[in-house]
Formats: sequence, structure tokens, C-alpha cells
Amino acid sequence: MVDQLQYEQEINNLRHPFILIFSLTILASCKNSEEDISKFIDSENIAVEQLTNSDIIYTENGHLKVKVISRTMERFSDKEERIELSGGVHFEFYKLDSTNTKSVLTCERATINNTTEIMIANNNVKLKGFDNKELKSEQLIWDKKKNLVYTESEITIQTDDEIISGVGFKSTPDFTEYEIKKAKGVFSLSK
Repeated sequence: MVDQLQYEQEINNLRHPFILIFSLTILASCKNSEEDISKFIDSENIAVEQLTNSDIIYTENGHLKVKVISRTMERFSDKEERIELSGGVHFEFYKLDSTNTKSVLTCERATINNTTEIMIANNNVKLKGFDNKELKSEQLIWDKKKNLVYTESEITIQTDDEIISGVGFKSTPDFTEYEIKKAKGVFSLSK
């Protein structure tokens, strides 16, 4: 009986060092290089900030220039600072003059590149001017530096008395002055 107790005690005494050596061996054999980690985690696709039901306001010299409302906003800070908007996006572009007129752009999703100051609106894009003319397209690009809204996609513009279709478009952000690159047709809505 004494031999049995002494044997169990010796086994218990050996168990702790064995567990320690085994654990250290496992830990020492596990190493991750920075390259392995970066392959596993794509840092360009990890948002540094996420908001729901967000409002973004852009001003120029203290005056409201653009207001952006979105259901989901994700901000990324990798090579270029960008904001991804989705779930329905609403832009209000204000003309910086005494009239304070605005145009409204809506879309399903948009990307705002804060480095290049270019916004790309995608999917079911509608731009409505203060005078009720409305542009529809699948993509529209706003270049803040050039103060220009444009696309190379197909467009349709509806005014009070006509519908114009074409490919390619450029305009002021408030949609007061515009040009269609390749007009396809004009349809009169007159009675």
C-alpha cells in the first residue's frame, strides 16, 4: 500500500513539469509573422468607424455645401481615406449664393474618397434639381475639386415637358447647368 501511494505521488510530481514542458513546446512552436497576419486579415476591408443612420455635413467658408444622410456608414483609413455609404443614401447639394437653392441626389450606395475628394453614387441614382428636372442613372460621380457631377453611363432626364435619354452627362452639383454627351432621343410630354 505504501509502495502504491509513493508511486502515485511520484507520478503527480512528474505531471506538473510534463504539463509545463508540453505547454512551452506548443507555445514556442506557434509563431505568426507580420506577413502571415496580414494575409489572414485584409486591413483594407476593416472599417475603423461604423455608424447607422448617419448625417455628414460639408461646409465651405462656414456655409452649408452638402448634406449626406445614410442608413449605414463605414469609414476606412488605408491607402486613401474613404467612406462607404449604403442602405439608401440621400445627398443635398446647396448652391453657395443668395438663392441657397439645392439639388437632391439619392442612390442605394456611395463611396466618398476624402483623399481625392470624389464621390461615386451607384445603383438607382436619381438627381433632382430645384426646378423639378430629374436625372436617372446607375452611376454618378461628384468631383468636389472641379465642382462637377458627371457619368459615362446611360442617363434619362425628365423635365416638366420632355424626357431626354443619352449616354454621358456632366453638370454643376446643383443641376442648374448640364450637358449630355451623346443624346439618344427627346420625347415631348406636351399635350
